[in-house]
Amino acid sequence: MREWLSRTGFGIVHSLSHKSGAIFNIPHGLANALYLPYVIDFNKKADGSRFADIAKMLDLSGNTEDELIDSLTDLLRRLNKSLNLPLSLQEFGVNESEFEKQLDRMAAGAIEDPCTSSNPREVSVEEMKKLYIAAFKGEKVTF
Repeated sequence: MREWLSRTGFGIVHSLSHKSGAIFNIPHGLANALYLPYVIDFNKKADGSRFADIAKMLDLSGNTEDELIDSLTDLLRRLNKSLNLPLSLQEFGVNESEFEKQLDRMAAGAIEDPCTSSNPREVSVEEMKKLYIAAFKGEKVTF
């Protein structure tokens, strides 16, 4: 099973979802939708052209790769909002002190998740923690 998962290309969207979902009882699909814009912002340094191409296929606005990617993540956030999905872990109802208590455990577990190996950008435990924090607060990923 682990070998199959590592070949599927799920990446850290699923790694983040697996660990936080289990701890905070977040449905997996909802967690994936919540994390996707943050992960695209993180991964654009390694594979931005792919995301820009998706934005172009969707006829989104933007003259540069970064503008196109921002249009894509904005669209995903609007879609989530239109479906009444939370845009952050805090909005989902995750308690801040419990989040802080579990952060190191989630980040370490997400690094070890079989889906992490297929992510287009290498990720460290510290970066995984920053992703969780951004997703908790609803802040843009800039690292």
